[in-house]
Amino acid sequence: MAEGSVLGGGDAVVRAELLTKAGCNPTLVVVRKLRWGTPILEERPMLLVEADSQFYLKAPGADARLEELAVAMGDSCRLAAYIAFKQLHGRKQKELLRMWREGLEENDELARAVHAANRQSVDEFIKDEPELSKLIYWDHFLFVASILGRFGIVNPDGSKAVYAMCSHIRHSCRPNAALVTTQRGFPRGKQVLHVIGLDGIDRGEEITVSSVDEGVLTLPGARRGVQVLAKTGLVCTCPRCAESVGTVARDNRITALISELRTALAMQPPTDDSTEEARQCIHELDNSLPFSMQLKAKAKLLLAAARGELMQYAAWRPEETVAASVVQWTGLDSKEQREILLDTKQLYDTAAKDFECLLGQGAASILKRLEASYRPIRDQHKMLVRYARERDSEQRSCEDFANHKKAAGPIHQLHPTSLKLPPKALPPSWDELFGSRTPVRY
Repeated sequence: MAEGSVLGGGDAVVRAELLTKAGCNPTLVVVRKLRWGTPILEERPMLLVEADSQFYLKAPGADARLEELAVAMGDSCRLAAYIAFKQLHGRKQKELLRMWREGLEENDELARAVHAANRQSVDEFIKDEPELSKLIYWDHFLFVASILGRFGIVNPDGSKAVYAMCSHIRHSCRPNAALVTTQRGFPRGKQVLHVIGLDGIDRGEEITVSSVDEGVLTLPGARRGVQVLAKTGLVCTCPRCAESVGTVARDNRITALISELRTALAMQPPTDDSTEEARQCIHELDNSLPFSMQLKAKAKLLLAAARGELMQYAAWRPEETVAASVVQWTGLDSKEQREILLDTKQLYDTAAKDFECLLGQGAASILKRLEASYRPIRDQHKMLVRYARERDSEQRSCEDFANHKKAAGPIHQLHPTSLKLPPKALPPSWDELFGSRTPVRY
């Protein structure tokens, strides 16, 4: 029988719940189908331990014997975690201790190993240093150290925190979500979770994240498994690692695609063939690795820049003389140009969303730089859409006029006010389309 929980360390959780089944570790699942890029939850830490343990040992009013205890133990980190725990409200302390639920060690190999190691070190210390054993409550020390060791998440600033929900998210080599720690604002250590699965997450589906660097996810299965084990302490059993048929061929293909993508994007000047090859590589990578990645986001931006360069080339026809090369682009196929601009605009949009979901507040500087490159593409697309709309309106008006003329007889029989035609919709000039940039000459 499943038991759902929506406790989130004081934050309201709208799109996820913690699901606990008998004999299984809790898992975080979504409460309804979520699309790519959707925020899942924001959660503040239950326990936050500063990276520098001296923050607690030398704090104003701190017991001077605690520093002596840390020296005797030879481990100030776990003692700092215990002190941070004791500073919590009593209700928060009980909530944290409940994370080490009954039967956890039986179902969780890592929890069992962490608890056994902490128990052994505590027993040995109490035996060797009985005069210091009365300074702290060792049962709480043991559980806090074990909870932090099993469920703690290391933040970018080096602090370590435990979360009521986010700490239960499991690793997957095919993650459908990304967990990012906010770097500014209150409270410190707040986690933000976004959907990065390209197909979204179905209702009731488990939320998974990657606990390793992005580059590890592109490695072949055996090498990837070694890296995951070193990082998480667990053998990865995600669906991707559990697959047995065709895994070697798929892994080799991923490696080849990344190499082909880099080669295509490095082509200078870009060509139609190189940009098309890059587009196909990104599309195939989306099928093989169906989740947002910085690697693919950067590739999208490079591809968008290459297409923008090609569009400038296309706006000017090479002629034998320099004077003849300065022509308006009115002879180009506006429908084709509109499609290229729309595709390029989508590359910028999706890349920006990738960075936002994967980096959180850290993406602000990247998004600011993207805006400068994105604005001309957006303006060009709007202008072409407007031109196409005016052209279609003119065509419809001409057709209406022809039908009216056919139904009403000779033109001299029509009333003068019925002959009003819209002004001719001219294609935008170079200055309108590309601003003041100098046209490309061959």
